[in-house]
Amino acid sequence: MTPKAIFRTPRLSEDDEAVLEAVDALRDRARLYLARPRRWEGTLARQARARALRASNSIENINVSADEALAIVEGGEGEKGITEEWLAVQGYSDAMTFARIFSDEQGRPFDLSTLLAMHFMVQKHDLSKHPGQIRRGDVYVIDEASQRTTYTGPDADVVPGLVDELLASLDEPPQSLRDAVITGAMAHLNLVMIHPFTDGNGRMSRILQSMQLFRAGITEADFVSVEEYLGRNTADYYDVLARVGGGRWSPGQDAHAWLEFMITAHYRQAITVQRRLWRGDRVAEMVDSLIAEERAPERSGPALELVFGGWWLRNPQYRELVDVSASLASRDLASLVAAGVLEREGQKRGSRYLPASTFREALREIEVEADRQFNAGADPYRMLAQNDALVS
Repeated sequence: MTPKAIFRTPRLSEDDEAVLEAVDALRDRARLYLARPRRWEGTLARQARARALRASNSIENINVSADEALAIVEGGEGEKGITEEWLAVQGYSDAMTFARIFSDEQGRPFDLSTLLAMHFMVQKHDLSKHPGQIRRGDVYVIDEASQRTTYTGPDADVVPGLVDELLASLDEPPQSLRDAVITGAMAHLNLVMIHPFTDGNGRMSRILQSMQLFRAGITEADFVSVEEYLGRNTADYYDVLARVGGGRWSPGQDAHAWLEFMITAHYRQAITVQRRLWRGDRVAEMVDSLIAEERAPERSGPALELVFGGWWLRNPQYRELVDVSASLASRDLASLVAAGVLEREGQKRGSRYLPASTFREALREIEVEADRQFNAGADPYRMLAQNDALVS
């Protein structure tokens, strides 16, 4: 029998607290920026969700393009139609949306039925994976390359008790960003180590971590969550899980390395967001100039910010962003092509739009300057050791 216990939150160091304070300060900056109606009500939140959605699923080798991820967030259709990957990512998106809406009601208890409902959304595309059910058998994590077992979960007969302990640890919603980061990281660790489901444990763990941000009432949680960071740093993510996990269910292991990894992830993601918001301002300035020069109608602003921000633009997206009819959208897009603002690729329903070549050098210069100003790979703990400022 496996002991009925879960990983406990380790004592935070002074450096941990300092980095968490820096994350909170960076989050405040983002909150003030996003309070501007133009930015928040435009495309930035959906872009952040699409990036997180795509990255989190890529960790499990479930891959969709950036534009397909954005289409899923917007409730649209992908160019390739409804594939197995599309259904998996859409299910994940549904569960994350549910987590966001569920958390809007402060104080609402997070119980087993809620956890199982979210798992059903994640796995409903594949009934062989027993969506919405706690596993009844043993579980092993197999390295696909070497075919060796890298982790053995706890015995199935103790899993219900371990899940109850995990849920009990989440009884009270976090009251601050600091608490949400810590409780979210530990919930992620415990769920992925308990491995209570036949499949989907990693995705559920990441949803649960982000859910703690929603439960804390952090309105800009889409910009604070670390799903995107974990997708970009999958090898490091798996490495720290392996070190802390110890190869099998071992809740007595010291989880501080995991906590430091996650605090660093939040810091680096916050810097990434600062970079993105700065870049968004530069793009908005370009779009404003085009509108002032009457090369683009004023209503096209949100759509142009999307495409100049590095995403493809399609007619259905233009209609949704600008709130116009299909015929007016077609006329607007044709006008923007004729004015040398956009270029069109493809034909009929497959048509996509991107910035005209005359703008690409300016956009590259913005990227270079963004890289110069914002070091999203900085190690905050090393910066503390060198007495460098974490927030400039």
